[in-house]
Amino acid sequence: MSHIGQVEGVATQCGNCGAALCIRKQVINLALGNAETLLCLTCLAQSEGETPASLILGMAGYIMGRDCFRKEWVRYQTVVDCPEPETCIPQTCFNKSDEQAQS
Repeated sequence: MSHIGQVEGVATQCGNCGAALCIRKQVINLALGNAETLLCLTCLAQSEGETPASLILGMAGYIMGRDCFRKEWVRYQTVVDCPEPETCIPQTCFNKSDEQAQS
């Protein structure tokens, strides 16, 4: 597992259930306008009426299209960088669609 730091000055735990937030979860929250209270993928998906996978897939293009979000998102370059591959959905998070949005 890689030890890449998180987004500086941003919450590192879910404001609802206390689960840890990785960089990509932080970025999804920020991209949705959540700066005060950040949520884990499960809580965020519930609040948005989506599944965690659909939330990631729906936000990836938007995130990759904005430099401020993309620069943090791409700090995790491969599944090896994912701090919680057993409890998250790295197969969706590291889908090739976010790479295609870069080009």
